[in-house]
Amino acid sequence: MFVYNLAVAILAAVLPAPTPTPGVPKTIITVKSSPYCNSLGTHFNNALVPMLGNDRSFVSTGVQLENVNQIFLDPSPNWRQEYLAARDRIGKQEIVVNNSLAAIQSEINALRTGAALNADPDAAQQVHLAAQDLQTAYDHQRQLGIDLQQLYQFMLSYPLSRIHPVMGGFTSQNMDVPEQERDVKQYLHFDAQRDIISINEGRATDVALAAADKYCAAQ
Repeated sequence: MFVYNLAVAILAAVLPAPTPTPGVPKTIITVKSSPYCNSLGTHFNNALVPMLGNDRSFVSTGVQLENVNQIFLDPSPNWRQEYLAARDRIGKQEIVVNNSLAAIQSEINALRTGAALNADPDAAQQVHLAAQDLQTAYDHQRQLGIDLQQLYQFMLSYPLSRIHPVMGGFTSQNMDVPEQERDVKQYLHFDAQRDIISINEGRATDVALAAADKYCAAQ
């Protein structure tokens, strides 16, 4: 027997988009020590915890994307400084996300492999289901990471002389585009992707906790 905290549940609500709120931690206090249980706890935690960190980065990034929208739709006298500040913050946040991805994928792969450590088909299936939901959430985090990196590169090269604050848009042609299509968050499907991430992180957490309760909790 050993005491360990299944940190999957650090944020069971997994920062639901677009207005994240922390969830109530769920913990498993005493569990059986076995290769299956050790793998479940270690690799699930090691995947989910940095994914939750990415979710927090996306919260900050969302604010910056809204700032970018504001700059082009209703620019202030300080629009240039605001643009540069938003650009640099987006760049820092996308680096944090993208730098985390390889390690997260490795942990999901290890979690999936660890399913074979229990001969019970149902126990193995629960781990596969948890890994599958984590993978879906990861895939959308990765896509957002790529999208934000590309946005940052675009913002680095965008000639600020083309911004016309009086018009509230990039160019005269840009103003003919419906306002909804000039929303950078909508263009990136930012909130929709965060919703998918949140749903799958929460589902994975529920499955992992149920598996740990059934196959690892002390009787």
